[in-house]
Amino acid sequence: MSYLYLTESGISLGFSQGSVTVKQKEREEAQTLPLANIDGISVFGKAQLSTQLIRECMAANISIGYYSDEGHYFGKISSFNRIDPDRQKRQVYLTDDAWFCLALSRKIIDAKIRNSLALLNSMRNIYDFEEGDLRGLTHSLNNLRSANSVEMVLGFEGSAARCYFKCLSKLLLDDAFAFRGRNAHPPKDPFNSMISYGYSLLYRNIIGAVERHGLHPYFAYLHKQKYGHAALASDLIEEFRSPLVDKTILDFINAGEVDISEFSCNESGATYLNRSAMKRLTDRFSEILARNQQYFLSYGDRKSYGFQVMLDKKIDSLIDAIEHRDPQRYQPFIWESGRQWATA
Repeated sequence: MSYLYLTESGISLGFSQGSVTVKQKEREEAQTLPLANIDGISVFGKAQLSTQLIRECMAANISIGYYSDEGHYFGKISSFNRIDPDRQKRQVYLTDDAWFCLALSRKIIDAKIRNSLALLNSMRNIYDFEEGDLRGLTHSLNNLRSANSVEMVLGFEGSAARCYFKCLSKLLLDDAFAFRGRNAHPPKDPFNSMISYGYSLLYRNIIGAVERHGLHPYFAYLHKQKYGHAALASDLIEEFRSPLVDKTILDFINAGEVDISEFSCNESGATYLNRSAMKRLTDRFSEILARNQQYFLSYGDRKSYGFQVMLDKKIDSLIDAIEHRDPQRYQPFIWESGRQWATA
């Protein structure tokens, strides 16, 4: 299964005999893709989808996400067939359980900080970090268990993030992409523009996975519920930010696959990559998400799964935690250079 990303406005999609037809203005013949092989469709800009295709996607529980040219997520079309009210009732009930929220939040942020440290340590061929450089991360990691509220967990996460992004800037080989800290609303430099775009793609992917499992994407345990925010997707994305998105952007820049001239800044100070660079970066993320990853649910299980299967298994562990009211059953994604796995 895979996601279909449409980044060119001249593309139109239809449906015929169980397949998606893809037509481009400069090509007379249409390409076809089996609908059964598609897990979701992401539309950037003004690509066109036929009504018949949209109906078939809804019937097959294939969600369609819509984005602006710059990568802002607008919304989606999806089916209600996967809604599980009993499961969602238990999910929502536990959002008011302070003990459950705290324990699960600790596990999520513990994994996020470990993955951030693993990424920085995997790049020692570019910059050899000293203990003092990483102190903000290690201090937060070592003190997470002393947090007695979700707010304290988020405080440690914020301290770790400030240290992490300060370190991350030292791993860029091209000084033109230098940045000072994380900024997102709007992104004010090319590096932040690219990671915001990557997070948006991954966030959308996770929303689809959450809905496939009958959970409600707007009720979460680490992030607070607020209007228009799929908070559970924000919970689940945390462990993937460093190894999937940040590393991809670092490699993209350091390999010289993007030039500073491919970015523009509007009057509000927002910086965005152009369509050509966006397409190349989308292709890179598609490749990363399709590649097999080492993942196991218990020690000794070293079966290799693709990202989507791995994400499904991780959400299964969250459902298990919810069903048994036991946050220790949740298995966060822990990354290490050269292999990936989930911890018990």
